[in-house]
Amino acid sequence: MERFIDRTPTFVPAETAGINRQFLSLNYAEGERHQLDLYLPNQALEQHPVIIDIYGGGMYFGQRSSQKLNGALQLLRRGFAVVSPDYSLSYMAPFPTPIYELKAVIRWVKAHAASYHLNPRQIFLMGESSGAQLAMVTAASTTAGKLISSFGGNFKYSDQVQGVIASYGPYDLALMKPQFAVLGQTPKFAETGAADSFEGVMLGFQRPDKVLERNAQANPATYFTNNMVPTLLYAGTGDRVVPYLQTINLAAELTAVIGKEKVELRILPDVAHGPAGFMNQAVWDEKTSFLRKHSH
Repeated sequence: MERFIDRTPTFVPAETAGINRQFLSLNYAEGERHQLDLYLPNQALEQHPVIIDIYGGGMYFGQRSSQKLNGALQLLRRGFAVVSPDYSLSYMAPFPTPIYELKAVIRWVKAHAASYHLNPRQIFLMGESSGAQLAMVTAASTTAGKLISSFGGNFKYSDQVQGVIASYGPYDLALMKPQFAVLGQTPKFAETGAADSFEGVMLGFQRPDKVLERNAQANPATYFTNNMVPTLLYAGTGDRVVPYLQTINLAAELTAVIGKEKVELRILPDVAHGPAGFMNQAVWDEKTSFLRKHSH
């Protein structure tokens, strides 16, 4: 059986035809993997709320403005600007490097808000799969005053965002294999839980259950405080890449800290891992409602 990290994914670009205002390959910091693409709605507003969309790929694959951005681009017509940044993959730089990079993206957006008619007080993170994990750790560590670095620029601006939408993410990596066992499900990748799994590679080619300190550093719940921002969580019960219990557990942990009014959980029956099962009007309406509710 093919390992996750042995696959050769094909890059399929996002569907950006018809988007009149595209600003591509903007540098949010110096160096490789530190560019972003910015898409603005065709109907201009004085200030657009902003979605920073973080792609998944096990932190081993992925690049900006791929087809995984299509869900976020659906929200352009609802008035939201969309930012698609690159970040360092797990074999390029150790965790938490991507967190430092994404915080630099947030500050870049705030620093350039006037130039692109963005609202610096209405910035949201949205991520799928490992991108959901990165979104959650970025927001939670910021509100907890943790994972601070000197990377990037624009330090007169904060890393704070207004909310997070996180879909089918891996959060407590050491529990993935046992959770599949609890659910009676066979994971898609036989190496789940091993040092050469995508989650093991993320932690330095180590079994997550053998490096619990590193595992905790990558777990958003480590950083939960009562300052954590409102969060909308999605997962599907048919997911064989990341057990949906990851999302259920994270929602429970977050609710215990910030209250049920700020945490929304959507578990979709029989929906598998990946964007396809979440590309529908009901999901876009839910996301829009959440974003507008917390745009203040």
